[in-house]
Amino acid sequence: MPSSPVDLSAAPRVVVGTAADLIYKVGLSMLGADRVPTAKANAWAAVCADQERARIREENARILHSVR
Repeated sequence: MPSSPVDLSAAPRVVVGTAADLIYKVGLSMLGADRVPTAKANAWAAVCADQERARIREENARILHSVR
């Protein structure tokens, strides 16, 4: 009778998934729903940071051009 393969990654996946869920719930209860980081908030922060870097580059280019 052939033995079925054992999935060695199943237990670690369950542990990581459970830990992530627990961390999210603790963060939600401690920080509140409006302060828990989300993918949408992270994406918006990245857009804002990109815009700020572009503004700084333009300002630096303008200053360097006026000095020459």
